[in-house]
This record gives sequence, C-alpha cells and structure tokens, in this order.
Amino acid sequence: MTGAEMDQVTAGAAVAVNEATAHALGAAPRTAVSATTQTNSGGSPIAGAPFLTYATSQATASASNGELVQANLSSQISVDGTNGRARIDGAATSAAAGNGMNRAQVNTQTYGLSTSRADLVYGSVSAVACCGSAATAQVNVAGEAGGHYSRELRSVTMSDTAGQVQRTIDIAVVCSALPIVDPAQVLVSGGPARISPRY
Repeated sequence: MTGAEMDQVTAGAAVAVNEATAHALGAAPRTAVSATTQTNSGGSPIAGAPFLTYATSQATASASNGELVQANLSSQISVDGTNGRARIDGAATSAAAGNGMNRAQVNTQTYGLSTSRADLVYGSVSAVACCGSAATAQVNVAGEAGGHYSRELRSVTMSDTAGQVQRTIDIAVVCSALPIVDPAQVLVSGGPARISPRY
C-alpha cells in the first residue's frame, strides 16, 4: 500500500452520548432540553478532510420561572483510532430556589476526531444558576488518553456575581503516535537566531 492509502486505514471507533434533564416547580415554570450527537467511523463527514473517525456532542438543559429549578447533564465522547484512545466524561448540575424568578442552565459542546497520527477530543462543559444565595453550579470533567504519547490541557472559569453562579471547564485531550512537542519549544526552535549585541 502507498503512504496515502495507509493514512486512510483505521480500525477505530467514535462514541458520543448525552443525557440531560430539567425540572422547575412554581406558578409558571419553564423547562427546555435539547441534545444532538453525531458519530462517523471509517471515513470523514467532511469531503477531503483526513479524519478517520469523527464525533460531536451537544446538549443543553434549562429551567426557569420556578421557585425551585434544577438542570442536569452528563456527556461522554471518545475516539479510538490507531493511536490509542482519547475520551472526555463531563457532568454539570445547577440549581436555585427562592422567589420564583430563578434560572438554572447547563451546557456541553464536545468534539472528537482521529487522524492517521493522533486521537483528539476537546470541548466545554458549563453550568449557571441564578438568583439568590441558594444558587449552586457544579461542573466535573475527566479526561483519559491511551497510547505512547498523550497530553491533557484544561481551563477552569468561575464567576460569582450578584447572586449568579457560573462554572465552566474547557478541556482538550490528545494521544499521538509521535512525541508531542511543548508549544514553548516550538516557539524557541522556530524563532530567528539571536546574536548577542556584544558581537
């Protein structure tokens, strides 16, 4: 087989799973839940793209206008190509109680793909609750990677202002058939040569 043909060989799999719920109690409660997933193994959903497997997962749950509101979600996404396996498991819960104008919302948006050289999953999970001192928001995200070379990057954002609580975790997990170079090393090795002003 040629090199180009070898780049398209895969025995991998893509998985995306969502579960979301919303509850509201009160005189005029409102709830909304939406979830979509898409997976593709053995070919790219985008013509010409070198993806061997692809997965995407999105979910939102919200509850509002209740004296007691709660929103929950759990999400899993993974890709398992020839480089190992990359996976993200996420969960979010938000709740508020009080005056009947409360709001709770949880969101997730994650993506995963495999190429001939790496498996990558990335995305975001967030929760927000309003209003008052009883508002709570929790987010938990776990990443997992197999293979010889792997790395996880995450960013956590928290905000507590005027009775509103918000939590967000952004995460990326990659496993690679080749060593993963630190971005700082790339900048140093790829930068122009520096000559001391003394010479």
